[in-house]
Amino acid sequence: MKSILVALAVLLGSASVARADDPVAPEVKRDDGVVAVDAKALRKTCVDAMNADKTFAADIVKKADADAQQKRDDATVAAHQTAATEVAVNERHVVLAYAAMWIIAAFFVIFLWRRQRALVAEIATLRGDLTRATAEPEAAKDKKS
Repeated sequence: MKSILVALAVLLGSASVARADDPVAPEVKRDDGVVAVDAKALRKTCVDAMNADKTFAADIVKKADADAQQKRDDATVAAHQTAATEVAVNERHVVLAYAAMWIIAAFFVIFLWRRQRALVAEIATLRGDLTRATAEPEAAKDKKS
């Protein structure tokens, strides 16, 4: 819409230069006394100016294309910025997930290490009990003989 208004403004400026004897904007007086611009007559003036000068028409098309390209570029930049923001937010989540997994793994290794120490101590106790249990019957057997 903005590009159309710019093109219209350029067209009006050129139309008044090209044909100085024609009025720039035909005016219509309304019932309330306000002077308004006749849009149909203004459009006809623009079309006539474009048809009269092919370079002027090409300039308007070129300007409209440039404005459309700028809008596409702005939309692309906005989309890239949104994607970058989402990646940054998701990157934080990934880092937090890895940190949580490392903490869980560290606690699991500590648990296994403590459990292994307890099992080694229990095995040592059982060996001592087994040694004493096997030594007692031999000592009792020696006393009987």
